[in-house]
Amino acid sequence: MIDKLKNIIVTILIIFAIVVIVVPIGKKVEHRKNRVVYWYVADKKDDIPFAAKLFNEIQDSIYIDCVPIPWNEHEKKLLTAVLSEDPPDVVMLVSTVPKWAARRALVCLENALDDPEFDSTQFYNALWQEMHYRNKLFAVPAYTASYALFYNKSMFERNGLNPAKPPKTWQQVKSYSQQILKRDQNNKIKEIGFIPNYGTLETSFLMALELGSTFKQGNKVTLANKEMIKGLNEEISFYDIASLDDINTLIGGFGYGSQHGFISEKVAMMILDNTYIDQIKLYNPDLNYGVAEIPSFESRETKSSTGSWWYAIPRGADNKKDAWEFIKFATNRKIQLREVLESKQALFPANRLAAKDSLFMNKHFSMKVFDKQMENTESKVLFPLIHDVFWREFSFARERALHKIESPAEALKQAEKTIQFNLDRAVEYDRYVEKKLPIEQF
Repeated sequence: MIDKLKNIIVTILIIFAIVVIVVPIGKKVEHRKNRVVYWYVADKKDDIPFAAKLFNEIQDSIYIDCVPIPWNEHEKKLLTAVLSEDPPDVVMLVSTVPKWAARRALVCLENALDDPEFDSTQFYNALWQEMHYRNKLFAVPAYTASYALFYNKSMFERNGLNPAKPPKTWQQVKSYSQQILKRDQNNKIKEIGFIPNYGTLETSFLMALELGSTFKQGNKVTLANKEMIKGLNEEISFYDIASLDDINTLIGGFGYGSQHGFISEKVAMMILDNTYIDQIKLYNPDLNYGVAEIPSFESRETKSSTGSWWYAIPRGADNKKDAWEFIKFATNRKIQLREVLESKQALFPANRLAAKDSLFMNKHFSMKVFDKQMENTESKVLFPLIHDVFWREFSFARERALHKIESPAEALKQAEKTIQFNLDRAVEYDRYVEKKLPIEQF
């Protein structure tokens, strides 16, 4: 009986101790934090985003609850959450903003622009414009990739070219390519100067931008314009140096990492993004290379194109106010600069003030070039409602012209018709959705 009593007393003391310890902590967390649920695309579940981690550390009123979502399920997962009226408070995504805004999946942030602590001019203009749908703001840019011309100085030197003078015009690129071209005893290409579209930016599209192409007039598609036709003809002319079959055979032997065409020193010039600096360090640290502006035409300004990761507040979010506080924090100059300096990833800030800071500029000799290209970049999101359709049809047109099935003008005209048909339907449906489901305001 005494032993039983002792056990009961011990149990009561243990429970009392737990209550004394746990309850104050629980009260502290509850009192201290307004919860903001943050969904972000990630491969690893234990990777807490830098900005969220820092935000939680430096203040006691808002807690960012980070939830990673897999890339291959992020679209379905978010749309399902919005439709079921149980969305997160903030998301970070990379697909086109108008695509989500048109589905009424995002909150319009125009009213948030009245916030005196937020400065929209701190972002690169092309990225800021991409955050809009029907001239209204729906997201804030976070990170991007900047593109420039990477060139192999050793390959230049071996072929009698001045390694201190990268090509400034497309004509020079073509001339250098002719000079660099090398074949083996079986007449297969061993080395080449430049391969159009081997990389991540469409060469003829860049050329058309540099020539002043706009691709549209209101809701009228003008893909088959004279600038785009010239750009496609210019791209095709590169295959006068080596045939399409020979070049495709060469590309077939490329891969990733050390097998990449530029890193393996088989292609002397490529338009690549800033992340390749780290790729080169990892797979070929002794590579003797330079970074220069993307070539253009005589008397024409260089142009680039890119996209952006961005923050937004989903429709129906419970805690819009605190979500906005986090977005402001994560995209301001100081936080973006700190993240790009401390991160192991080759991030390029969407915040131009962070990118222009001397600490970021000193990370690599090429950063000034990447910054200049960002100031001369234009969005690839030309028709937001049918973004995927536009680039699919553009790619088909390029292939038909490249294989001489149709002339560039004919191929582009056919693509233009298909794009216009899809655009008309998308606009009509968008107007229908507008009547049924108004846009949610901040």
